[in-house]
Amino acid sequence: MKKFLIILFMFLTLPVFADTMPFYMSSIPKGAIGLYQTDEDITIYTHPEANSGVIKKMTFSYNPETMPDNVFAVLINEKKLGFLYVSDIGDEGWVEVIYDRSTGAKGWVMTKDRMQFLPWLNFYNLYGRKYGLRFLKDVPDELEVLHSKSEDMSQTVAKLRYVKQMRLTKMSGNWALVSVFDIDRTPKMGYLRWRSNEGVIYAFPNIK
Repeated sequence: MKKFLIILFMFLTLPVFADTMPFYMSSIPKGAIGLYQTDEDITIYTHPEANSGVIKKMTFSYNPETMPDNVFAVLINEKKLGFLYVSDIGDEGWVEVIYDRSTGAKGWVMTKDRMQFLPWLNFYNLYGRKYGLRFLKDVPDELEVLHSKSEDMSQTVAKLRYVKQMRLTKMSGNWALVSVFDIDRTPKMGYLRWRSNEGVIYAFPNIK
């Protein structure tokens, strides 16, 4: 009984980690065109106009115990870094965001500067270069390969298993030129498909 109480106490006193990151292909909407970095307060509108109806107002504390579920595409509370999926863009800085991942509910927010909305290529060039990339967990094995060129029919340079580190060098459409350190610790360089022609994402910045 005493051992059980000790284990229960340790479990209850563990820190709460409510960070969010996509780990599966299905967790990233196909229609997403990039990410919107949230402020501590955001107002979501029905249309890309300030005088349109307000769907909801949200305030983010970045306290893991009080942060909402199913809102963020990417969330790192310690860094106060949060992103929502963007599904469309309007005029004069408006972007349509998915504010409920469980239902797919959308609304419009106004960006305050040009860096608040990052199309996928901009997001990867910024965060992929800084943190490297990682394959999503359910990517088919046949896609975990490096090619000599950014073409499906190009020569296979290496098959990737148990990747330790994947550094991004440059983006080229749906392809990324990367340097990979595999389990054999031998560096390999080549192109991998980070996204399908239909918009399914296979590799994501390994933000930490």
